[in-house]
Amino acid sequence: MTMESMDIESQPDDSQQSKRFQSLQYRYLSVYLVVMGADWLQGPYLYKLYQSYGFDLVQIAFLFLTGFVSGAIGGTAAGSLADSWGRRRGCLLFCVTSFISLLLRLGNNYPLLFISHILSGMAASMQYSVFEAWYVAEHTAENLPSDWMARTFGKATFLNGLVAIIAGIVANGVVDHWGYTAPFIVSMGLVTVAAGMISSSFAENYGEKSTGKIQLTHTLMEGLQTLWRDSNILILGAAQTAFECAMYIFVLLYTPAIENAAAIYVGTDEKNQELPLGYLFSTMMFAVMMGSLSFQALERRSSSASITSSCLLLRLISWFTKDRLLISALTLACASFGAMAYNQSASLPILVIAYHVFEFSTGLYYPSLSSLKAEVIPEETRAAVMTLLRIPMNIGVGIIMWHVDDLSTSMMWAICSLMTMSGTALLIIKYKSKLPQQQ
Repeated sequence: MTMESMDIESQPDDSQQSKRFQSLQYRYLSVYLVVMGADWLQGPYLYKLYQSYGFDLVQIAFLFLTGFVSGAIGGTAAGSLADSWGRRRGCLLFCVTSFISLLLRLGNNYPLLFISHILSGMAASMQYSVFEAWYVAEHTAENLPSDWMARTFGKATFLNGLVAIIAGIVANGVVDHWGYTAPFIVSMGLVTVAAGMISSSFAENYGEKSTGKIQLTHTLMEGLQTLWRDSNILILGAAQTAFECAMYIFVLLYTPAIENAAAIYVGTDEKNQELPLGYLFSTMMFAVMMGSLSFQALERRSSSASITSSCLLLRLISWFTKDRLLISALTLACASFGAMAYNQSASLPILVIAYHVFEFSTGLYYPSLSSLKAEVIPEETRAAVMTLLRIPMNIGVGIIMWHVDDLSTSMMWAICSLMTMSGTALLIIKYKSKLPQQQ
């Protein structure tokens, strides 16, 4: 199935507009999926790589902490520069930073790994702000309907899940043949490919009326003023902090937690047994795809369903606006972390199910949040605001990881559950949603 064919059923009457939309979608998603493939290849075996180097959980957590602190400081500056320096240049800077970071991870040298995580923290902030800001600017410049952005973000999450499944299988295979460093070498190749695609297919665009002059302080101040003026952006930022703090803690802990649960389940004291982590990762990414498909189905139908319809099913579907889908994602995440906290030492099957429910919630979360941010964040400071919104998340994860040796895994899962619960409550109470039009 091609990316173009997935939109045939929803093509507008204006065929030229539809062709422009599909062309832009293809350019963006092609690069986005290569970049995410490079990222996903590292996921299943990053913890195991460091464990093979002889590092314990505290040392590994400190490397993760370094990345989040770097993202909060250096990543904010680098991402914000994209508004004045150029989003295409920002995407290329991401590729260079990621490549060097991956290269440094190939050796068992803790100081070099420390530098690697400084660079990867900066790259992560750019990855989750500059690419999206580039797409939204191009979408707006093409005079395409703003509600079509949700289709792109929903499709991006779905295809991202598919890429992650493939990445998990590939990672498992290359590790079996060449060891734990192999996925990172493949990732370096993909980042290089992404840089070539960006150079050949991305046009430059800016947030501010600029010709490429660097205006970091001005851009950051404009971003802060934008945050202060719009409470909806702050609420979305708080929800993002709650969900993504929990998500990154999950990334750190899911491997040792399932190894511990598996050891208890089979009645052995060996916690470092070889589990098919690549295949587990792939099934979790399938859950992400299902969450994304659910978002696309519910969001598209809710936008066309009438809230005054006499059909109960149509009225129910119309309830699932983008903000309520985001609330649903955080609610599911809260429930899954609660199950992990209660059962992680007692039941391997329940832990595995909870993992997959959480990943389903991420499939709902990302397109919902991206669509809502595209609606409320002004174009002039988009990249700056998006990187600023990541600062509390980076700090929050850093604080929790600083105490990783003092807290049990069950306590960490419980903290994640409370964070996502607080994000849910904040959205329900404070977010000012756009009312659907009555027909």
